[in-house]
Amino acid sequence: MTAATLARLAALIVTVFLAGCDAPHSQESESAVRPPDPPVRTVELTASRDAVKLEGVATILNTDALLQLDADIRSAKVAADFSRAQLARFRLSTMLSRQTLDNAERQAGIDASQLKLLETRLKQTWGENAPFLKTDARQNLIAQISGGEQAIVRFDFPDLASGEPRNVRVIPLRGGSETPIERLWTAPSGNLAMPGVSFFGLIPAGPGLRAGDRARLIAENPDSHPGVVIPSAAIVVYASQSWCYVETGDKKYERKAISLDYPVDGGYLVRTGFVPGDRVVVRGASVLLSREAEPGDDGDDDDAPPPARSSAPRPAASAAVQPEHSAVPRSDPD
Repeated sequence: MTAATLARLAALIVTVFLAGCDAPHSQESESAVRPPDPPVRTVELTASRDAVKLEGVATILNTDALLQLDADIRSAKVAADFSRAQLARFRLSTMLSRQTLDNAERQAGIDASQLKLLETRLKQTWGENAPFLKTDARQNLIAQISGGEQAIVRFDFPDLASGEPRNVRVIPLRGGSETPIERLWTAPSGNLAMPGVSFFGLIPAGPGLRAGDRARLIAENPDSHPGVVIPSAAIVVYASQSWCYVETGDKKYERKAISLDYPVDGGYLVRTGFVPGDRVVVRGASVLLSREAEPGDDGDDDDAPPPARSSAPRPAASAAVQPEHSAVPRSDPD
């Protein structure tokens, strides 16, 4: 083989080698395997007016004060009836002096005022709507209380601002079945040791529900709270805050903070930040949170940090991996 042929062959080899080195390497990154999308399932939120659960403290009251007040009212009523009847007789008589008639009128007024005072004290102590304000009803209740059949309970609801709770039940602290409230009415004054609204009620007396006992109180908030119920399966916890993911587009999700202040059956009632028709992630939320906290290199919108919030965690930034290129020495043509 001649020298010229060898020179042409060497030049061809060098040309092919250099062309391979100068070829773009972007195809290597494009051929990288894209991580699969997480298995996400969403549900649509609907409007809800579920009642919020309330918890409080029930105290079985000692009725000695009520029994004494009832005895005072009965005595005052007897005195007032006697004075009124005596005054009526004196007015029909023409044989009595004016002074005797004036004394009878004055005594009738005093006795009537005393009866009115005691009846007012009864209302102020037990409420304007107490079921035993009338004498006959009070006598029946006192007989039931004395026989151990009924008990008067004070209910304190620290989380209730107004209205009358519904479906009120009492559970003894020592355990036992729920006892429904037979009659409920607003107490004239609240509990100084506990903010909120207080009520009185009547319940059947039983073990753990005697005078002086305390019990657990369960009820439903009467106020309607329009909003949506976030399913429990949609909630994830991150940085001591509860979140859920809302679908904002095709395979796009936004993390939103939620409040757990209003538990209801199946989840938590949320009154702001969500509207009926929103779709929240109930399966795969933890995967989305993991991808957001540790963003990948594929530039997905799911990996972008959430909108700035004062309590939102800041995911760590990651640098994109760039393909390495090594300089290939070129052969000296010489």
